[in-house]
Amino acid sequence: MDHFMPQIFWHDRQGLLSVDLHHSLRSGNKYRLVTASVQKEVRVWEFEFEIGLDPKTQEQKPQLTVGFLANLVFHNQAINQVKFSPSKEHDLLASGDCEGRITVWKLSDQPAPPPQDEMPTNKENWVRHKVLNHNSDVNALCWNPGGTQIASVSNDHTLAVHDALTGKRLFVASNFRSPNGVCWDPMGKYIATMSPDRRMDLVDAVKGTRLKHFSSATLPPRVIPSANGDLHLEEKVHKLFHDDQLFSFQRALSFSPNGEYIAAPCAHLELGSSDLYGTYFFKREDLGTKDLPKAFYPAPKPTFLVRFSPITFSLIPGTKENHLGLPYRYVWISLNKDAIYFYDSQHNYPVAVVDNIHLNALTDATFSSDGRVLVVSSLEGYCSFVRINISVWGEIETEVVPTCTSPMLIEEKKQKKRKSMGVAGGSGEQPEVEKKTTSPIAPKTPKTATTPLTKFFKKNSEATQPATSAATSSATPSSSSKKRIQLVTLDQ
Repeated sequence: MDHFMPQIFWHDRQGLLSVDLHHSLRSGNKYRLVTASVQKEVRVWEFEFEIGLDPKTQEQKPQLTVGFLANLVFHNQAINQVKFSPSKEHDLLASGDCEGRITVWKLSDQPAPPPQDEMPTNKENWVRHKVLNHNSDVNALCWNPGGTQIASVSNDHTLAVHDALTGKRLFVASNFRSPNGVCWDPMGKYIATMSPDRRMDLVDAVKGTRLKHFSSATLPPRVIPSANGDLHLEEKVHKLFHDDQLFSFQRALSFSPNGEYIAAPCAHLELGSSDLYGTYFFKREDLGTKDLPKAFYPAPKPTFLVRFSPITFSLIPGTKENHLGLPYRYVWISLNKDAIYFYDSQHNYPVAVVDNIHLNALTDATFSSDGRVLVVSSLEGYCSFVRINISVWGEIETEVVPTCTSPMLIEEKKQKKRKSMGVAGGSGEQPEVEKKTTSPIAPKTPKTATTPLTKFFKKNSEATQPATSAATSSATPSSSSKKRIQLVTLDQ
């Protein structure tokens, strides 16, 4: 990997809060980048790597060249997050600020207007398409897989989903606690959120129904080696996530590219006077029946962001270890305020670390669509570019077939038609009016104390006992229940 930090005043030396890379390359293999900061502008850039002569070593090395494309002015407060739409049909960009405003920008073919102040002339004309609103700061946002809908979370304690093309609000889910992380399932079924109240919520992406939450679990006893000595994990109910004292602007969880796993940062286990940090992986197939993560990836400091590389690799030949048991290999990063930790799905430890690259806290990161570039922003006001040699990481897996199935967390019951009753003195029959029923939140699955975290928190087979059938039967409502939705427990 090669590291580059161009001395560019991206936002006039102000701290950067968010970065994102466009899903497609520009002509000449140039990348399009968008940045946002504590200032009120959104800025769009392009960059490329050219082979040049290193003045120190006189060797041919790649050189980073960055160019300005546009300065977008409309927000009145600091901009917390910017995201390009993944849609190839609609060239859209969304930005959310501390005023509760989400602006949807659309790339226009019309000439750009004259520049304001001392800014250079815009080379691209991004026009304001729609304006969406919350009642407080927009902390995070994401696009659906089709790139036409926006999910956003705010300090008004809500998750909202809008149609970006029409501006129509599709639904709003409330009673969150200032959520500051949101991601959309690649399969389109779920939206996952994280909040400072040590909680991850799973929401129906179509109706906005809150399906399940993850906050605590009973973990089996375990002795965990660490740099500060062995840590003893007691068999009791543990809070899974860090509290609101964690220094971060967002808790950026993420689905894996095929949707098999949810990677949740901010993992925090309090073990006596010691703390264990890292990232949890929740398996999609287990979401309906288990409260425990499938795997745990430790880190020396609290993580607050996970980003997957869009490239899927073949398994490393000759390596028996396969931590997640997938027939292919994922690569992702976990970010803390000081360093970037690279992981892959075959190992349960970091396979690479990039640190000491900024003087102030890291804030956001994004992979390019070809997986060859990682861009990281910081409160220092600079961006770091990590150029990744794909061939060093292994062979690309061209045919990837997802190995997961979606749990039926909710199931609509068919309404029975009631018999029509005749009205006295009338010549016809009038149907009886059905009473309206509400759709309650799906009941929470009982916690299973016998399901371990694989690999990291795995108990000996002699000590592991199967879960009782009573726990399974109690999670399934009786057939005579009048609820229109119900939790369906999957077979183990």
